[in-house]
Amino acid sequence: MKRLIPLLLGLALLLCACGGTASPAQTAAPIPTEPLPAAQPKAEDGLDENELPILTDLSGPETPVPAGEEPAVLSDETVTLDGTDSYLRVTLPRGWSWEQAAGTRDGTVYGLWPEDDMDFRVELHFWPERFAMCGTGVTFQDYILPDGSKATLAYERIAEDFSWILILPESPDSFTIQFAAPYALYEAHRMELELLLGSIQQGMLAHPDVYQPETAMG
Repeated sequence: MKRLIPLLLGLALLLCACGGTASPAQTAAPIPTEPLPAAQPKAEDGLDENELPILTDLSGPETPVPAGEEPAVLSDETVTLDGTDSYLRVTLPRGWSWEQAAGTRDGTVYGLWPEDDMDFRVELHFWPERFAMCGTGVTFQDYILPDGSKATLAYERIAEDFSWILILPESPDSFTIQFAAPYALYEAHRMELELLLGSIQQGMLAHPDVYQPETAMG
């Protein structure tokens, strides 16, 4: 049964949605328009590149399965979020559930989570206005989708808090996939997240023809 859910509070550290703007806000870290190399964590984080696993190409090697664990697999259940003229569809990993949040002025939100760990929630978000964000201190990089199109990945880690958002190419609507959770939860569910992202589909909605009374009357 679907229940109302709150938006992820942790994303307040990362996002500053600027709905209705024609382009991303001008900040110290603008959304890139040209391909970027794989992002490197900032030196002050005290991390090396292997401690911040971000896939930039879904056609790359699969993530190894830790010894003693079953590999993550997709279920037969799909979730479709409709926009105004197009849709976003993903396939749930096995053992995941979903629900629809209340509609807000910022659009429609679906929440997805593993049934054995409800603290890890992923959001599918439709934005009625073109999505933009303020990104000071946020790392941006290109992300190649299963169909070969290019999305923008933005993420930030502050201590143990990890915020992540995938800004999908307009289709023509604006969609994002995002979450904010302790970094340890991200690591625990990273393989399932990779499967979910590998199932992304976007397409156009079929609108019925507009009735024309003068045509119908001959």
